[in-house]
Amino acid sequence: MASRGYDTLLRSLKKGELAPVYYLHGPEDILKDEAVTAIVELALDPGLRDFNFDQRSAAQLDPEAVFTLCTTLPMMAERRVVVLRDLEGWKRKPKVRAAFLEYLERPAAETVVILVQSSGEESEDKEIARCSWSVACEPLPPDRVLKWLQRRAGALGVELGEDAAHHLIRAVGGDLGALAAELQKFSALPAGDSLTVERVGELVGVRHGETVFDWRDAVLDGDTGRAVTLLGPLLDQSGSSGVKLVTLLGTTFIGVGIARSHYDRRLRGRALDDAVFEIIKRNRVFGLLSWSEEKGRWIRWAERWPGSRIREALRAAQAADKSLKGTTISDEKGILTDLVLTVRPRRATAAAGMSLVGVLLALIFLAAAPLRAQTDPRLVEAVRSAQEGRGDSARAAVRQLLAATQPTDTLYPQIVYTQAMVANSAAEMRRHLQQVAVEYGSSSWGDDALLRLVQMDYATRNFQSAARNLERLRLDYPLTSLLPQAAYWAGRTYFDLGNQGIACRWLADGIARAEDNLELQNQLNFLYQRCDLRADSAPADTAARADSQVDSAAAAGPPKDTAPPARAPDSTKRIAAFRVQVAAVATAGAADDVAEKVDAMNLPSVIVREKGLYKVRAGAFASRAEAQAAVGKIRATLGGSPFVVAEP
Repeated sequence: MASRGYDTLLRSLKKGELAPVYYLHGPEDILKDEAVTAIVELALDPGLRDFNFDQRSAAQLDPEAVFTLCTTLPMMAERRVVVLRDLEGWKRKPKVRAAFLEYLERPAAETVVILVQSSGEESEDKEIARCSWSVACEPLPPDRVLKWLQRRAGALGVELGEDAAHHLIRAVGGDLGALAAELQKFSALPAGDSLTVERVGELVGVRHGETVFDWRDAVLDGDTGRAVTLLGPLLDQSGSSGVKLVTLLGTTFIGVGIARSHYDRRLRGRALDDAVFEIIKRNRVFGLLSWSEEKGRWIRWAERWPGSRIREALRAAQAADKSLKGTTISDEKGILTDLVLTVRPRRATAAAGMSLVGVLLALIFLAAAPLRAQTDPRLVEAVRSAQEGRGDSARAAVRQLLAATQPTDTLYPQIVYTQAMVANSAAEMRRHLQQVAVEYGSSSWGDDALLRLVQMDYATRNFQSAARNLERLRLDYPLTSLLPQAAYWAGRTYFDLGNQGIACRWLADGIARAEDNLELQNQLNFLYQRCDLRADSAPADTAARADSQVDSAAAAGPPKDTAPPARAPDSTKRIAAFRVQVAAVATAGAADDVAEKVDAMNLPSVIVREKGLYKVRAGAFASRAEAQAAVGKIRATLGGSPFVVAEP
């Protein structure tokens, strides 16, 4: 007999119909429990239930016990009910299963047997299903989940408004077991405790506006700043994970792609609505919002997401999923931040759903590692107020403090810098940062301001300007403690410029200097995975073009073969010799391969192990000029971006 749906069972019970054997299977255990309760309530008188109800684990029975349970006569009643759970245990007990199949051929009229198979067992037992009333307990569609939740809340005496119910589903998901557990907690609250949206958010640990669907919507709407900002709270939530977020995003990309395919076939209006809804209904898409809500979102996003962009986004989501499941060198937030930045709109960020200020602040406070914090408590409080959404009061407090401070006061540049951090527009933020970088460049906030400008340029995809400010930071502040953070942004910037050599040099130096900052090291290493320095295969003309990019970006910057700065040498030590660093790779084998190529050029090679990297260096020159003269020959032969290093 073909499996029936859960609704068919309920309609049959409402008519007073009872079958001799029910077989409940499928992934939704809560529905199975509700079905058992409904069958028992119809079959047994409450006063005689204890005498005529048995519940056992099928796996713990032998053939004789099964026969006895199913054929025992009821006591002072028309029928009795036997519930056998964990039916999948009969796979290991074929004799018991065979005995029950024999019983199914002539079931007792006085007994109602309910077989319950656990959700962990996906396959239906075809032989048992053929001789019983088989019920597939599948997940409910989203619209039905809301009705189920409100009915369940009413049965528990919990007053749950529609908005609060919607937020609970968004926060917990459509899993009925999880929703039932939350309702059970709500039922224990004192009388009069109003379950508003905010109160539900407090109880489940997911505030309104901080659900996985809010994050998904921000990504698809192009609200990059909000999407990055939400990652911290989302990943801190119980049961949340990077894989779960990427799965939701990937499913949505596929749905938007389907809607876009219909859109490209010139379907509009009602025809487009019907086509997309039919696909959702036919495929019974679960784990999302209600089908009607998802349909509306997919169609709205399809208008702004062409097929090529959707394909790129799917590839990025697949790469993120692979990294989350396979890498051990980056945390979830780093991978997801990279994904959000990769799929963000190509148009000017300020035209997206969130202002450039929001995007930049999200990147500043959540990506890579934080920069220097304010030292004055009044400025610390102003920044905190801005982060909590009280920007106007934060700006007023900073303006008041600025008016009361002389420009020659050492606190003045910190106040101007804080003005940038609480600015209301991108132009205002940039103006204050440039003021610090130019007028107060010698202060302790000059390097911070330059790195913020790099982040602003990157957020607007102005990679050439970002490169100029990175080179200026490297030249003007060679001993800055911010170099590892700068290396993170340099890696992203130069990769987007197509200049792998310079990106990898920055990243290698950043990794070496990150020292005890494990989170930053993880994110630098994650980017460094894109460095393919084993073969150093970039041709000479490619390297020359790459270096010309840096020259144009850095304006009056350093020579094109200069590396990010090493630590200042100790002047008390003997005069250094010079070598040319050819590559910095992650494994000894890769380093040996590069060293062999250096040896083939009749140059001595050495491999230096520093901060987890194998650095291959060529030659042994008495002066920097001699080493510099060899750089061109090495680049022409091996490719890549060799540079001079001093060694004691």
